Order: sequence, then structure tokens, then C-alpha cells
Amino acid sequence: MSIETDASAEPHEARAFSIGRLIDRHLGILSFIVLVLALEGGLTYFAVPDYVLPRPSQIFMSLVRGFAPPFLSPSQYYINIATTLTEALASFVLGSAFGILAGTLVVEFKGVRRLALPYVIGLQSVPKVALAPLFVVWFGFGIESKILLGVLLTFFPLLINTAAGLSSVERDRIELMSSLKAKRWTTFRLVKFPSALPYIFAGLEMAAVYSILGAVVGEFVGGNSGLGVLILSRNAALDIAGSLAALVILAVMGIALQRSVAFARSRMLFWAPVHDTLDSDQ
Repeated sequence: MSIETDASAEPHEARAFSIGRLIDRHLGILSFIVLVLALEGGLTYFAVPDYVLPRPSQIFMSLVRGFAPPFLSPSQYYINIATTLTEALASFVLGSAFGILAGTLVVEFKGVRRLALPYVIGLQSVPKVALAPLFVVWFGFGIESKILLGVLLTFFPLLINTAAGLSSVERDRIELMSSLKAKRWTTFRLVKFPSALPYIFAGLEMAAVYSILGAVVGEFVGGNSGLGVLILSRNAALDIAGSLAALVILAVMGIALQRSVAFARSRMLFWAPVHDTLDSDQ
């Protein structure tokens, strides 16, 4: 009798375990759905004015209207998304490349570290919002000023993470390469740089978000198109639902860029420990 009871309990335990694992795996999506439903109900119940905080359904309808024809209208999302995404991607690529190069030079050459590091730290200490108006004056209202601002935002995380990664290589591995009479470039290529890649990818994930921030801040200060310009125009028209819809698009863009970097990391650094990544379920 007890054996049959235990046998019948096993499927129930297995189902409960699978449901719990499914909930845990999709906890972010489920919490978002609960938050949206709570906001919808709460804002409707308390009759909060739309110009103060629109309901999620109104934001969704604004998203739908923004993606409807005419597709090339400046008031729609397509051109503005393309502008902001172009600025963000260019900032991400250029800033990351310069940051990795600068971090490498700072670690490998003491003279460069003594000469350049104080300037880099001083530049990083200056609020980038204060530089944005100057960039608009110097480079105009085009994408150049936004790209430069994004490069400054993405440069420093890559410099710091690259320098930290190159400096954290085990001394035994460096001494082994020295005992084999390996050249400096060979040691860097085979030992130092691969060991620094987990740090570099951590910096790339931060830079992916900062690149969008730089593009939008630059558009706020002065721009012809982009989601930042669209947010300002809708705020001026008291279209709060439209402004929040544009913010939703920016959030999705940031998540997509960060996840793309995390995906590339999982494919390129399959040998890295699991605890080195935020994507680990363990």
C-alpha cells in the first residue's frame, strides 16, 4: 500500500518540480506581466490623469500607432530608431576598440601609463552631459557629436576592464612563457589577452548600455532625429504615453545589445567558469 502511494506521489513531485523550474526560468517575464497588470488596474481604479501617468494599455497603443504607416514620417519610430541605433552601434564599436587598445598600452608600457592615465582619469571625471553642448557646437547637429559622446561613455569601462584583466594573469603562466624564451608579443597573444577576455566582455556588456545612453543624451542637447528628439517633442506636446513608448523602445534596444554581447561571450568563452557570467542559472 505504501509502495503504491510513493509511486503515485512521484509524478506529482516531478510535475511540481518542472513547474517550479519553469517559473524560475521565466521569472523576469512573469514579474513584468504582473507589474503591467497591477499598474493597469491601479491607475484605472484611482483615475490617474493620462498626462501624469498613462496606463500600460495606452503606452501599447502609442507603440502600435508609432509603427503604423507612413513608415518614413519623422513622427514615427522607424527613422528615429535607425538614427539612435546607428549612433549607439558606432559609439559601441569605436569606444570599445579605443578602450581595449588604451587598456593594453597602459598595462604593457609604463611610460604610456604615467603619461596618459592622469588625462584619462581627469576626462572621465568630467560629467559627459556638460560636454554634450560643446560637441554640438564643434561637430554640429548630425550624428558625429552623438557618436563622440557615446565613445567617451564606452571608452573608460573597456580601458579599466582590459587593464584589470591583463594585470590579473597568474605570475606562474608568465614565468613559464619566459622560461620558454617566448617573445613579448607571443606571451601577450597566447596568455595575457585570452586571460583578460572575461574582463573585456564584462566591459562590453556595460558599454552596450552606455552607447545608447550617449546617443540619447546627445539627441536631448541637439539633434535632427532620433528617439531622444522624439521624446522631447512628445513631452512638449504633453504626449506622455508617446514619450514612455519611446523609452520602452530604448529599454528593448539596450537589452538586445547587452544580450547580444552576452551571447557572443557564451560562444567565444565557453571555457570560462560559469560564475564569471550574469547569464548563469547556477
